[in-house]
Amino acid sequence: MKTTMWVIAALAALVAAPSFAATPEDTDGNGSYSMDEVAAAYPDLTEEDYAEIDLDASGDVSAEELTTAMESGLLAE
Repeated sequence: MKTTMWVIAALAALVAAPSFAATPEDTDGNGSYSMDEVAAAYPDLTEEDYAEIDLDASGDVSAEELTTAMESGLLAE
């Protein structure tokens, strides 16, 4: 019985895991995301990836640019 409960719990965790996408935190509160803030949530992020996400080349990623990157698959969930 315990084994069955552990298996069910493990399967539930695996199914739920993809719904917890990483979300960068705006640690400095400026309303946008720096390379360091995005990389904290996505450790494999490269400078080239960040530049591709920063559509207006402002040096920071806005909430809209972040959403676009997540929806288009530029940021792996």
